[in-house]
Amino acid sequence: MASSATPQWPVRADHRFMLKVAGMVLSGKIHPRAREFDRLSRVFSKAGGSWERIFRGSVDDVELLKTVMVVAFKNGYLTKKEQWK
Repeated sequence: MASSATPQWPVRADHRFMLKVAGMVLSGKIHPRAREFDRLSRVFSKAGGSWERIFRGSVDDVELLKTVMVVAFKNGYLTKKEQWK
């Protein structure tokens, strides 16, 4: 997968949005994977988030998505980039 948005990936709007949010919140510490973004999307929806509200500008839903992403990162549900010393 590409580390930034390209014409080939991500195809889905929710994945594109999550890629942008991950860049801001996680500072490029992950390798984006479609399977992981699918899981994040399901967890976000089950937590009461709505993609429709996000795309209409809901700040509360964006904050919920950020929280879901940070928790997933801290618990190892997202593929982390190697840290070089």
